[in-house]
Amino acid sequence: MRDCKTRFQTSLAARTIRHGLGVSTACLFVGMVTAHAQTASSGSTLIERSPLRGTTASTPQSTGPYRASTLYGALPGNRDTTDDGPEDEAVFDSTGTASSVQLPQATGSISTVAEVDQADLDYAASLARQNPRIESVDGLPVAPVADPDGVPGFMIGSLTLRPTLSQRIVHESVRFSDSKTSRVYSETTLSGTVFSDWARHELSLTGSGTWQENLSGTGTESPNANLDALLRLDLINDITATVGAGYSYYEESQTDPNAIAGATTQSGIHEARASFGLQKEFGLLRGTSTVELTRTMYGNATLADGSSVNVDDRDTLDVEFTKRIGYAISPALIPFIEASVGREKYDQKIDSTGAERSSNTYAIRAGAEIDLGEKLSGEFAAGYLRRSLDDAQLDDISGLTLDGDLVWSPQRGTELNLGLATTVEAATTAGEAGAVVYEFDSGLSHELNSALVARLGATYEYRDYDSGSNRSNQTGYGASAGLTWNINRYLDMDADASYEKIDEPGRTDEETVRVGLGLRLRR
Repeated sequence: MRDCKTRFQTSLAARTIRHGLGVSTACLFVGMVTAHAQTASSGSTLIERSPLRGTTASTPQSTGPYRASTLYGALPGNRDTTDDGPEDEAVFDSTGTASSVQLPQATGSISTVAEVDQADLDYAASLARQNPRIESVDGLPVAPVADPDGVPGFMIGSLTLRPTLSQRIVHESVRFSDSKTSRVYSETTLSGTVFSDWARHELSLTGSGTWQENLSGTGTESPNANLDALLRLDLINDITATVGAGYSYYEESQTDPNAIAGATTQSGIHEARASFGLQKEFGLLRGTSTVELTRTMYGNATLADGSSVNVDDRDTLDVEFTKRIGYAISPALIPFIEASVGREKYDQKIDSTGAERSSNTYAIRAGAEIDLGEKLSGEFAAGYLRRSLDDAQLDDISGLTLDGDLVWSPQRGTELNLGLATTVEAATTAGEAGAVVYEFDSGLSHELNSALVARLGATYEYRDYDSGSNRSNQTGYGASAGLTWNINRYLDMDADASYEKIDEPGRTDEETVRVGLGLRLRR
């Protein structure tokens, strides 16, 4: 025990060599009993050795902050690092002979395993992944999961294009009133995304187009197209601007309340969109202002005798201004309140029914944005909406609103999507103002293995007509199921089946069943 104490005291005295102390000072230090001794040449207090890494400070004042800064491997605090090379330390062996060894410079990095204390290991373990994938029982390697965004795409300057081509063969059976039709048709869909790779700002483009061609049977071919562009600009003072534009085309369904009775082909609807928004952070507050313009144009409907019906009196221009203010309780939860005001103006002041259908819309919502990473994200809001029509003979449309989009992953490989939307639909029948439409859709996907994904879906739609209307409320619902087999990185095979029904008392109901099989090629 006495030899250990003497060796420890001798080692402490040897450290003063770096400060210009001689061998005589080391001998004097061996005879001192007190734990805190002063050097003979400068009179400064010796620094007590710290168990943390890199504590060879040159002045006592740097001991406190330096210990705090080196905890968990952080960069060192205030130290004198004027020396270029490593420092020397005298080490005494069992015979009392001193030898000089080089010490690594304390840079805050981990040089050897021996220098890592338990606190560092615990902290490093806490940063590691907490839910790793369970290995197979036989220890075989697991094939990587297919990632739709993992395909390389095509580089166009600083933009990346990822196109997708889908080809399906679908059997469709439709029961409308007492008639029933069936057909087999080919459905070709070309879609793609374009993303920028810029240091600042961001540009994204998404688009798709679908064309149907009947192979046998009779039925209505329903082409559609959609294109959206969004540019985000990172301005000064934490201000973000967004500029968007879009276009859509689709055909009106024969069960739509505004569909032309007896038409073999309903109106084709063209919709052009533009938007501009600003977002600013004021500490914990989040402020967003958005202006949206929507131009809607209706094509002619075709009757059974080949004649057409002009419905351009339904063409409108819609302008809406929305303001949202949120409060960031945490990065994972931001409650908000939102208000909007809009004006829908018809090209023709008085339509074919003799009514002035232009209107003003007012809405207010309250909800919250949620971001819990891959487990739960999205937003949900509830509020109240009111549309006031210019024609005093028509009732105003009002009702509660429910809007949201949530993505929940209860476990890795399983994802549940929930969507809610509330819109106002104008009427074209004399004496009717319109309806509030509530839409709900859900989708569940689960990875059966690394190459096979199962899907389930459900939809529900409810049209609540105004009190002055003579129509009953309309209900629609549907269910779907499907499988996707990832053949390789670029090719998938899809199989799906769906059922839809629209029910309105006193009106014609419609049931649709589809079964499809197809391939999807990605690049």
